[in-house]
Amino acid sequence: MLESPLTSVKGIGPKRAELFETLGVTCVRDLLFRLPRDYLDYTKAVPISQLVNGQNAAVQVRISGAARYFRKKGMTMLSAPAQDETGKITLKWFNQPYRSSQLQIGEITYACGRVLKKNGVSLLNPSLSQALPGIVPVYPTVKGMNQRAWRDSMLACLESVWDKIPEPLPRTILERYSLVPLALALRHAHFPFSREALELARRRLDFENTLLYFIIVELQKAERLRQNGFSFDTSGVLNRFTAQLPFSLTKAQLRVIEEISIDMRAPVPMNRLLQGDVGSGKTAIAMYALCVAAGNGKQGALLAPTEILAEQHAQNFTELFGDTVVLLKGSMKKAQRDAALKQIADGSALFIVGTHALLSEDVRFCDLGCIVTDEQHRFGVRQRAAMLEKGTRPDMLVMSATPIPRTLALILYGDLDISVIDELPPGRKPIKTSVIRASKREDMYAYIAAQAKEGVQSYVVCPAIEESDTIECPSVDALYAELKKKLPETRIAKLHGQMKEADKERVMRAFRTGETDVLVTTTVIEVGVHVPNACIMVIEGAERFGLSQLHQLRGRVGRSAKQAYCFLLYGVESSEENERMLTMTQTNDGFEIAQKDLLLRGPGDFIGTRQHGEDGSGLLSGAMDARLLEEAARAAKEILQQGGEESARLIELASERYGTLLGDIAMN
Repeated sequence: MLESPLTSVKGIGPKRAELFETLGVTCVRDLLFRLPRDYLDYTKAVPISQLVNGQNAAVQVRISGAARYFRKKGMTMLSAPAQDETGKITLKWFNQPYRSSQLQIGEITYACGRVLKKNGVSLLNPSLSQALPGIVPVYPTVKGMNQRAWRDSMLACLESVWDKIPEPLPRTILERYSLVPLALALRHAHFPFSREALELARRRLDFENTLLYFIIVELQKAERLRQNGFSFDTSGVLNRFTAQLPFSLTKAQLRVIEEISIDMRAPVPMNRLLQGDVGSGKTAIAMYALCVAAGNGKQGALLAPTEILAEQHAQNFTELFGDTVVLLKGSMKKAQRDAALKQIADGSALFIVGTHALLSEDVRFCDLGCIVTDEQHRFGVRQRAAMLEKGTRPDMLVMSATPIPRTLALILYGDLDISVIDELPPGRKPIKTSVIRASKREDMYAYIAAQAKEGVQSYVVCPAIEESDTIECPSVDALYAELKKKLPETRIAKLHGQMKEADKERVMRAFRTGETDVLVTTTVIEVGVHVPNACIMVIEGAERFGLSQLHQLRGRVGRSAKQAYCFLLYGVESSEENERMLTMTQTNDGFEIAQKDLLLRGPGDFIGTRQHGEDGSGLLSGAMDARLLEEAARAAKEILQQGGEESARLIELASERYGTLLGDIAMN
């Protein structure tokens, strides 16, 4: 029944089924496990006077005036005034002219939408109803299908198979860990009647997904330890390597290099996670691992998440290793790409630096001995597996500048050994971080302009590229235009992900060489960009970023002996925001910040969606806690130790769900 086509569900016709198919949803099972991407809590009405900017809220209001239309930037806007006993509000809809038929002057209604405090108080694209909607699921946006159609389809799907949903987990597991049955969990995950019901549902689904994932992880680790790898000779490599470096390695770097050396000398493939705070010197460690490979006549590959970072790595490698370095990126012209592919295939390239382009089928290595992935959270297990297949059991080093508390890391990355660089290079000063109120914004930019005259460069990060009526925060385009006008003597450029690669490269090169004073950008510079003369980081709309991401962005400055500064501007006033911003001003320790982020947002954010697939089904939620991870990891080990029919069934289910991402090792 769960494998039946969507058209077997009442209310889902061929046209709607085609829309679902664009998301990879082709059968009843696919739809049931396509969980909401968010929830809107409309269980209580909030007085207008207590509304918080940027939050979704329900208000009970009286329509106090006639609706009016106007057009702005190609959109039709409908607005209507409303009020309650505590204040006035404007209801605004974009491209929804039909809403006017729902508005009657004097009518009392519940309006639910996103709050915007800008020239008064507005509620954006609110739904109207005579009763509070409760907790409302929000599904992915699909052109041609609105949220109501999503919810109607999901409800019909649940009702059609409610008593036919099989329970995959043994009764003993359900009872031991206090888990609700799968059918009930799916019902409350889609249509929870309370926050408590939703938490129980997500815990059940998270536990199952995590359990199956850890079963594969345990099998993968056992398989790796059974494999024969290449036993590298590391003698003399460290001395030759350090002789070429223009700086001395820290004690922490030398300790990690020794751990990697032991791994690479062993006759089993290395599989190590290297964690280090921003600016701690992970790239030097990567260089060493690839030097060991090259010293043994084998190729090494460094996989970077962005072209900007790949170019930077390639430049650093070329300065040390000359013509044996090759760069491969997606924006290369055919002649350049063909030349790079030839050098990779014939073995004349010993150090290969690239982006996702390295994963292409036409990239063939002569003898790949070591792989390094930079910023592991940008590459899921599928990408790492694709790279491993390009060699014969090569060593693997995955690096992350996103600190994760060690206990959590041991659970999440159970198939990897873990090294930590817990020391910054000497001479680095702690970055001074300040929260800037809106009233001081112009003073701050005047300070940046004055610093530019002294030769100090600045980043300004915005959460959006273009201006939006729904986001009260400067965009890259708007702020760039504003600063160009207000600071005519300051050399300002802009950078974002939608620009052509050649344009991005040109802008970054100008900033690196000091031809630009201020770079207005999105988070495209979050990872790995190294400009020692950039000493000021401004983050607009800081409330839109997690603590770990704020720390990553802040880490783009403070990369020299000069004093560096980070200024956080945020627009949402709440006790949680104040606490988050206070954390950033009190410490530069990434692991301490990660611990705080863990408490505020849950460990799901550390795992990342790419860890478990691209379609959004079977994802671990950001709400799960460390205790759940520990319990699921323990249960996975127990299941594999016990063996038997139940164990075999769960291994088969784990392989179906995650085996294709992890090399199908579970069934070997």
